[in-house]
Amino acid sequence: MHTLALAAVLVAPAQPPANHDDANPLYKSLTANGLAVGTDKHKFPAPTMPDGLTAEQQTAIIKKLIDGDYEFENFTRNSVVAPNLTKIRDLTVGDKKATARAVDVWFVLHGDFKLLDDDKFLDKVIGTNKGAGGKGGDIKAADLMKRNIPVPNGKNEGYGFVEFDFLDKVRLKATGHAYWSRGAESVVAAAEIDPRFAKDNDFPNEWRAITNDGGAKLGEPNVWAGAGMYLKITKLKDPAGALFVEQHVIFDEPPGWFGGENLLRSKLPIAVQKSVRDMRAEFAKAK
Repeated sequence: MHTLALAAVLVAPAQPPANHDDANPLYKSLTANGLAVGTDKHKFPAPTMPDGLTAEQQTAIIKKLIDGDYEFENFTRNSVVAPNLTKIRDLTVGDKKATARAVDVWFVLHGDFKLLDDDKFLDKVIGTNKGAGGKGGDIKAADLMKRNIPVPNGKNEGYGFVEFDFLDKVRLKATGHAYWSRGAESVVAAAEIDPRFAKDNDFPNEWRAITNDGGAKLGEPNVWAGAGMYLKITKLKDPAGALFVEQHVIFDEPPGWFGGENLLRSKLPIAVQKSVRDMRAEFAKAK
């Protein structure tokens, strides 16, 4: 997806848990049960960088990940323009009416892990990834109760609505359910489009084609379902002060999005690069 776009619905993090599987039920569901796209379910990959590793083990994981693409020193250097690694995968589906895609992003940034304790800083970091023209907001308790959805009773769970243009070809609206968890070494944020809002009058999950025939125009609304992500930020022991960031996204790409063009592989890496650099810049300014 537009890098970290779904993360725009996230809320403030919780207190340190024993582990993310226990403390973050949405993250556990995505990795254990998967996300529905059409009639198929796709499990999210386990984190590339688990907690509890030595410096040597962390370094070995990064070197294996970037082997053939980047040198370790270049990939982990303290620079806004250091490389990131992006992989786009086509997922096998049995439902011929659905097209499932996966996007995995890895990069290193330098900054103080304790900055993630600050709610305002977190909001700013997440905001850098909403994309140009993106907007969104929280779903209020009254709106959830009207739809018979339990209201979250903690600071680590929330619902939000986001609207943004994806690769200048599709206008997306989505209502997401999100869950944060924090440990001593890492933060995990998970989010998915909530199917209960598929045809909602106020907060629909929908897509419209954007055409530029005589000026930007929007096509008819279509229900959009099947999108989720999780983001994990892990402290590295070497280089000192570095954070390893990984994001894993799975989503439904309807045939009407790009008219048969393979835009993901040509345009998405550029959008990802901008989001990565924006996130690094926010950490750099906060020093």
